Amino acid sequence: MNSNLFHNLMSLVLTILGALMTFDWTSLGATPEMALKIAGYVVMAVNILKVVVNVNRDGVTGLVKQQPPVE
Repeated sequence: MNSNLFHNLMSLVLTILGALMTFDWTSLGATPEMALKIAGYVVMAVNILKVVVNVNRDGVTGLVKQQPPVE
């Protein structure tokens, strides 16, 4: 799987999670604070995975290098 596909899949996961955060989780026994913590941890984990993929692909210096223009 290439890194662009991975990033797109992770963005889809975050979109679905954003939609799920609008659901009333208290009906399932979770407090609003717990639902927010779980959502926050998932968002943080996805973003950390994205950074790890970028570092693995381009190295640490790839995080700050100028990107080529879009053609």
